[in-house]
Amino acid sequence: MSNKFEIQQELADAQSALTQLCQKEAKRSSRQNVTGTITIEPQYGKEMNDLREECSQLRMILDAMEASED
Repeated sequence: MSNKFEIQQELADAQSALTQLCQKEAKRSSRQNVTGTITIEPQYGKEMNDLREECSQLRMILDAMEASED
């Protein structure tokens, strides 16, 4: 079992990676200069969903750790 500091660091790393993927996705989408309707298909969709799930799980672990400290 990891300690609280390690889990907080994992969460920060996962959030940072998610932010970077979101920015890449936004840049890729904004480069398309089309005047009509376009369909945007996420290039990093699965990775982003995996990171969101990881962040959610890490937050739950931290919440449980904090609750057990009380």
